[in-house]
Amino acid sequence: MTNRVRMNESRRRKRHSLHALLALLVFSVICLVGLGIGLSACSNKNADSTASNQTETTTQEETTTVPPDVEIDIMMIGDILAHEGVYNSGLQDDGTYNFDHLFKNISSDIKAADVSIVNQEAILGGTELGLSGYPNFNSPYEIGDAEVKAGFNVILHATNHTLDKGLRGVENCMNFWKTKHPETAVLGINETEEDYNNIYVYNKDGFKIAILNYTYGTNGIPLPESKPYVVNMLDEDKITEDVTKAKQLADMVVVCPHWGTEYVYKPDSNQVYWTNLFMRLGVDVVLGGHPHVMEPVEVLTDDTTGHQMLVYYSLGNFVSNQDKKPRMLGGMAKVSLVKKGTDNSCYIKDYSYTPIVTQKLFGQGLITAYKLYDYTEDLAAANAIRNDSGNADFSLSYCQELCKLVFGDAYDETTSTVHEVLVP
Repeated sequence: MTNRVRMNESRRRKRHSLHALLALLVFSVICLVGLGIGLSACSNKNADSTASNQTETTTQEETTTVPPDVEIDIMMIGDILAHEGVYNSGLQDDGTYNFDHLFKNISSDIKAADVSIVNQEAILGGTELGLSGYPNFNSPYEIGDAEVKAGFNVILHATNHTLDKGLRGVENCMNFWKTKHPETAVLGINETEEDYNNIYVYNKDGFKIAILNYTYGTNGIPLPESKPYVVNMLDEDKITEDVTKAKQLADMVVVCPHWGTEYVYKPDSNQVYWTNLFMRLGVDVVLGGHPHVMEPVEVLTDDTTGHQMLVYYSLGNFVSNQDKKPRMLGGMAKVSLVKKGTDNSCYIKDYSYTPIVTQKLFGQGLITAYKLYDYTEDLAAANAIRNDSGNADFSLSYCQELCKLVFGDAYDETTSTVHEVLVP
C-alpha cells in the first residue's frame, strides 16, 4: 500500500514537471513570435521613413530646378517715306489700296522676330485728308494694314512729319490703329496725357523689354495747345523720367529716337549728346532713324560700370521716291537679347545690320525692297533711280562700296552684312 502511494506520488511529480516544461515552451514561442512582429514593425517603420526622406529629397530637387534662359529677338527697318510714287503704287483698279508688295521680300525676317518694329515716317491720316507727299506728308491707312499683315507689332510714329496734317491727322491715325489693329503697339503719339506717361513693355515668359520713341522736332509746327502731349519729343527731363520708370518695369530698355542730320553718314553732335544721356541712364539698345541714309552701328561700354549699350545711329530709308542713290540704301537691324534663368541677369547676345535696297519703280505693286545679299546687277539696272540726274551709275557694286564706306572693317561683303556676336 505504501509502495503504491509512493508510485502515484512519483507519477504526479512527473506529470507536473511535464506540464511545467510545456508551459515554458509555449511561453517561449509566444515571446519569439512577439519579437518577430516587433522587428517587422520596426523594419517597416524604417522603410517608411526612408521612403519619406527620398520623397522629400526629390521634391526639394524639383523645386530648385533652374528655369531656362529666355531670348527675345528684335528686328527693325528704316523709314516708310510715302512719296506720291509710293502711295500710288498701292492704288488698285477698284479704287482701294493695298501695299503688301512693299514687304514681300523680307516677310520671313519680320515674322521670325518676337518684336518687329517699323518707323512709319508719314502720318496715316487717310484719304479724307487728301493724300500727299513731300513736304507735308499724309498716307493712306492701308499702309498700316500692310505693316500688320507683314508681321510688324510695334509702329513708331514720333517723327518730324507727325504734325504735317495737324492734330486732326494724328487723331485720324490713332483712331485707325485703335479700331483696326488694337493689338498693335503704336508708340510716339498719344491720345491722352495718361498715354503720354505710360511705358510700353513687351513680355515674353517673364523677360520684359521696354520700348520708347521720341523725335527731335516736328518741322517747326508747334505742338497743339489743347494736346501738348500728342507727340513724344526728345527732352532730357522727359527721357530721364521715362527711362527711370522703364527700368523699374522692365529688364531691358530700348530707345528709338528720330534724330540726326539728313544725308550724313556719321552721327552728328546732337546724336552724340543724346547717346551719352542714354548711356548714363542705363539704356541697353538704341535704334535710330531720320537721316535717310545708313549710319554706323557700334557697342559702347561705360568705363565705370561696365554697362554695354548697342547703338544703331540710322537705319535710313526702307522705301521712298527720293532722287539720290545713297538714299536707296537703308538697313534692317536684328538684335538678340537674353535673360539668364540662373540669376536673372540680362545681356545682348548678338546683333546685325543688313543693308536694304529700295527698288524704286513706278506702277501698281512695283516698288519694293530687297536685302542687299539678294540684290543683283540686273535689278540695279532696272531701278528707276538711274533715270534721276546724276544716278546713272547706280549698281550692285556701288551699293557694296557705300556699305564699306559707312561700316568700314565691320562690313562683310561676302554676306552683305555687319554681324557681331557679343556672348557666344
